[in-house]
This record gives sequence, C-alpha cells and structure tokens, in this order.
Amino acid sequence: MKFQFKGISSYEEHEESNYVGAVHKSVILEFANLQDAINYSADHKDFIISEDGKSAFRVLEICELP
Repeated sequence: MKFQFKGISSYEEHEESNYVGAVHKSVILEFANLQDAINYSADHKDFIISEDGKSAFRVLEICELP
C-alpha cells in the first residue's frame, strides 16, 4: 500500500539559518500497512527526507492513497 507523509518544511540543509515557513511538503512511500508507516515515521523521530535529499520535514499526517 502507498502512504503519503505530509508536513510543513521547517528544516533545510544550509549552513546558515534558513527557515522556510509554510512550505507544504509530502513524500509517498510503500508499506504493508498503516502501522508500519507509523513505525517508520517514529523510528526517524517523525522526520522524513524529501525525495531530492535537500530538505527534511516533520510528519504531521500520514494517509493511505487509493
């Protein structure tokens, strides 16, 4: 099953402080079930790295995609 991890970007990999604000981010990952998706998020301290690897965001919502 595919799950979408949604959040707001609050961290980017830059040497200087660069708060992005309300930039909505999402990543789609596959897991066997919702509990596995939750465990993945928890194991990563609720942070997910973007697909391009240049930013990370705190997960605020996980939802199953149809």
